[in-house]
Formats: sequence, structure tokens, C-alpha cells
Amino acid sequence: MDIPHLKAEMRKRAMAARDALPPAARAAAAEALLRWMEAADFRELLPAPGSTIAGYLAIRSEIDPIPLMQHFQRQGYRLALPRITPDGLAFHLWQQEGALAPGPFNTLEPPSHWPMAHPDLFLVPLLAFDTEGHRLGYGRAYYDRAFAAFPAAKRIGLAFALQEVPKVPIEPHDARLDLVLTET
Repeated sequence: MDIPHLKAEMRKRAMAARDALPPAARAAAAEALLRWMEAADFRELLPAPGSTIAGYLAIRSEIDPIPLMQHFQRQGYRLALPRITPDGLAFHLWQQEGALAPGPFNTLEPPSHWPMAHPDLFLVPLLAFDTEGHRLGYGRAYYDRAFAAFPAAKRIGLAFALQEVPKVPIEPHDARLDLVLTET
């Protein structure tokens, strides 16, 4: 079986497992991510306060990064959100008082006039991950291209523990994560 087919099959299974989590369990897991704030392997990846952390707004059944992002904002970090463009993801500083715009795939995203951001750290959604830091996304390579555009930025995946798999099939363009945070 070829890698794209293996990825497609893994996406289906991973999405079904994630979708099966009750909303209360998803909300509790998002709050539980805050326990990582004191973990040494997480803290060594953090840039200095004042740096920019690119998060995301959860879609479908993704783990919600908002509690973690709010924590970072209270610690003096600037927050950014992605906007989908024909060339990939563009990151904009989150103007929390401003209205988000409708985007593709039933998403909300920053309007193009918000100030551009250069992330120092990415908080990344995913469908599946393995212990080697490989990530399976939705298959459009948006984050792989963003990582290539900001090679110095650290990459942290956010996931439910049930999203861990023995091995994510990888292709040459697939970028690794520095760490994956789960609720456990």
C-alpha cells in the first residue's frame, strides 16, 4: 500500500476516534493541557515573553487551544492565528477585539488587514502523531509549508492521548514536531 493511501486510511480512523469523544471530555482535555506549563521539556521550547505564539481556532473535534493561548497571553506573549491563502498559511496578530472572518473549510480566521506575525512557536492541531514527532494533518501540507517558512520556530502539537499511533507514515515534505502535548 502506498503512503498517500496509508495516510488516508489513518485519517479516517483518527477522525472517527477523535469525533467519538464526548464534548465534556474534549473540554476537560483542553484545560488539562495547562499542566504542561511546568514540564521541563515544554519550558525549554518556550521563547521569551513578548515573542509570538501562533495558535489556531479548533474546528471539528480538534482539541481546543484557547485555554493554553489565554495562559500565554497572561504571561506576556503575543498571539497569532492562521489565515488560509492560495500560497498556504499567513499568520496575523490576534486582534481579540476585532471580528474574525469566515474562511474555507467552515473556519474563522483573521481578516487580511490585521498585522502580519512571524511565529516563534507554533501550537498545531493534528489527527494523529507518533513518539518520533511525526504528525498527520488533514493532507494539504499547510503546516509543513509554514514550518519551512519559519524554520527557527518551535513546533508543538496539541492532541488527545487517543490520537497517538505506533507510526505515522511520512513523506519527504512531512516536518516533525518538537513535542506533542496531550491531556495525560
